[in-house]
Amino acid sequence: MQAVKNNARILVSKVLSSYYSFITSFGKSANGFPKAPDDFMPVIRFAVCSDIHISGKESTPDEKHPEEERLAKLIRFMYDYSSGQKYSSFDALCIAGDMTDGGRDFEYDAFNKVIKENLRDETKLLICTGNHEYIAYRDHDASLGARMFEEKIQPNQDTHEIINGYHFILCSYSEDGRTFKSKLPWFDNEIKSAVKESGKRPVFIFQHPGPQATIYGSVCWGDRDITKIFRRYPQMINFSGHSHYPVNDPRSIWQNKYSALGCGTLSYYETDLDGFAGNFPYETHEAAQFYIVEADKDGNVRILSYDLITDDFFGNEYYLNSLADKNYTYKFAKMKKSGGKPVFPKDTNIEAHSNENGDTILVFTGAKDRLFAESYKVSVLSGLKPVHSSSFSGKYMYLFEEDRYEVNLGKLKKGNYTAYIKAMNPYAKCSEELKYKFTVKNISAY
Repeated sequence: MQAVKNNARILVSKVLSSYYSFITSFGKSANGFPKAPDDFMPVIRFAVCSDIHISGKESTPDEKHPEEERLAKLIRFMYDYSSGQKYSSFDALCIAGDMTDGGRDFEYDAFNKVIKENLRDETKLLICTGNHEYIAYRDHDASLGARMFEEKIQPNQDTHEIINGYHFILCSYSEDGRTFKSKLPWFDNEIKSAVKESGKRPVFIFQHPGPQATIYGSVCWGDRDITKIFRRYPQMINFSGHSHYPVNDPRSIWQNKYSALGCGTLSYYETDLDGFAGNFPYETHEAAQFYIVEADKDGNVRILSYDLITDDFFGNEYYLNSLADKNYTYKFAKMKKSGGKPVFPKDTNIEAHSNENGDTILVFTGAKDRLFAESYKVSVLSGLKPVHSSSFSGKYMYLFEEDRYEVNLGKLKKGNYTAYIKAMNPYAKCSEELKYKFTVKNISAY
């Protein structure tokens, strides 16, 4: 049964992939922004992920958990993908924290086993800590989390590497596992020296939380102190995790005084809903996204988003160039302007029926947008009396899902009802409201 389900998901994803291929064949990606030119030739390629959350349950030597399988699959995919390209190297695997779920020794052992079995010697492993590397120790002494990282991963928590002429700087949390206060001088000095040596080429920066009030999810889950450093370096490209917000959401890339990207998760999704964090969307644990990053000799950078659940690319490709000259294609205002209001197709199917428990189920197909419908709001009235109101995320992060929604309205009394459905895109542009009348108990459209 699971194999049938996975095959169905892959079939749906291939249909979506064909759609993306069509709309990206004119020099622009699915988000309507420029793609890398056809003669783009990388001199470096690396993968970026975060928030793997290797399970907190002790496993037997032969037992694997979903996150371990996803990390192994990521690494295998990168070698397969790279071998089919003119530039065939997979130079680095970069992880922006939360490799483990609690920082326990057996979690690190499971992580290291995946790395040992899959990552080859020619590929650098670059890691910084996330907050979860300290969680098991906070009630006693959070610094023990740092000691465990040093014992199990590497003696230095922070890293500055140069690979094929490009600088990679990864900064772990301070000993408290919550802030960067003791690390800020080091972080600033390393970025400064890297920028000086790089000329106009970008430098790649990694830490666990995003810079506050930049990428999607960083208002709640971001760090304020690091923003004071970053805004001085226009050519830096920052990668972060922590929020678990989807990489294929256009708000997960941000440019203004520098460039920043959120790295999603290999474990479970979270999103905002109605302006508040803490929403866990439908099938939240079906999450395995990451970035493939490539740069050429002139400092131009291509970033691709990939979904390991369906083995397919998302349609959003980013092409960053001339960053030292503040050429910011993906500013928030530009991204917002690129998407119109979501539109429900004229043949949108809406229906209502009763389930075996006597609950009324409202079913409808999703709205379309150049970006996507990020969320929906459903209200139901009996005459002028409200009887139901709910908001929920769209299925845009799931390539395997048909864009169709079922809303449980509960046990409605016999009578006439009107449902109102509205879709919203990532930049709060709303669709026209759909109106649907139905009758309980003998449910039918008027």
